[in-house]
Amino acid sequence: MKFLLPLLLIASLSAFSQRQFPEIDSYGGVFPIPEAEQLVDPNKKYKAVFDITAAAKNQTTEMNPGFESVARFINLHGLAGVKKENLDIVVVIHFQATPTILSDESFMTEYKEKNPNTEVINKLGENGVKFYVCGQSLRMRKLVDYKKNSNIRVAHGALLALSHFQSLGYSLITLH
Repeated sequence: MKFLLPLLLIASLSAFSQRQFPEIDSYGGVFPIPEAEQLVDPNKKYKAVFDITAAAKNQTTEMNPGFESVARFINLHGLAGVKKENLDIVVVIHFQATPTILSDESFMTEYKEKNPNTEVINKLGENGVKFYVCGQSLRMRKLVDYKKNSNIRVAHGALLALSHFQSLGYSLITLH
């Protein structure tokens, strides 16, 4: 019995050191922070538009870290008690991040690898995240004729999409 209490204490402490995935499995793991001040209202609606411009260090084999951040945003809100229905998230992809939107088939044609972003984009899309790629970037990078992931919509331009969603009250989160 005298060993049970320390064992329970160790078990509960180790639970706080493990990343959790309350909403998006496998991506955007978050740590519970019991001492953190509650900053969000679980009943409020939150709108965010993510601006993803940078590529992964090796974009042919590594997932774009911007998508991990989007998943983390959702998981952080879930950990704070915000339901997914109260999150409205848009991702705008452009500049060096543009190739992330290609279908596996198109990515294979262009880079001889399966797109390392497909799974996370699909998982985020299944959880209500909307994706837009910059039409200007598609043309600048000569990717306009390639098949895109089915979750991706095309905007006239990233600048237009970002200003549009900000005018609708979305908070801008810039990821470089």
